[in-house]
Amino acid sequence: MRCNADRLIEGLITAQLKELQSIYAATKKRTRRHQDNPNPVVVTVSRSFGAMGKEIALQLADKLEVRCCDHFILQEVARRANVDESLVKVLDDHISVISDRESNHDEHWWKRLLNRQSFSYEDYYEYLAKTVLSISLHGGVIIGRGAHLILGPEKAFRVRITGTPEKCAERVAERDGISLEQATEQVHRISNERAKYIQKLYHADINEPWSYDLVLNTDRFNRRQTVELILGGLRRAGYKLPEGAIESIAIGA
Repeated sequence: MRCNADRLIEGLITAQLKELQSIYAATKKRTRRHQDNPNPVVVTVSRSFGAMGKEIALQLADKLEVRCCDHFILQEVARRANVDESLVKVLDDHISVISDRESNHDEHWWKRLLNRQSFSYEDYYEYLAKTVLSISLHGGVIIGRGAHLILGPEKAFRVRITGTPEKCAERVAERDGISLEQATEQVHRISNERAKYIQKLYHADINEPWSYDLVLNTDRFNRRQTVELILGGLRRAGYKLPEGAIESIAIGA
């Protein structure tokens, strides 16, 4: 039998997407840009810590002329749920720990952590899906939080940015001015937390290659090259790209 979480998100995605599309069509006047491109580009970026995923996502969003959504997602979850943003961030930061604690039969510890009952893990899960679905109607580059699993192949181009722990640690050490040993510990810890987050919310493996349309190893490619490869993948997948993005593919700019 499929787990309740699977059924919840499956039903939520179907119902919420229809609702959002209806509201959007009824209340929003399309701008010229929407008329030219009624199906805006949506890219999800999953990344290993230290693989330059956020930097690549920001550059990609700039080329695609769409919003890059990271912290914005938490702001939207808080706004939609009408709760304090700091409360959402606490739960977001501790999803991976919830999995460990529940295995020790202390499944309500996280409610005590939040010191209130009005915003639970299930609430976070629901509003996160609604937020990601809403972003997908307007286009954007969505960083992390399992957006590739919420939207699937029909609603987004799903990218995984990865690298070996050794190379990722070297980047983190140089970027943050810390020792290689400290950076290595961070890479393992944070990448493990991200994997647990995906396992907890979606019962999926963050490294499953079939969950993505394109997997890139930044041991081999720099940020500019990685963005070019993603743009090329989008174009070959049939997405309509802005002129500047097409020029980037053509001249390697």
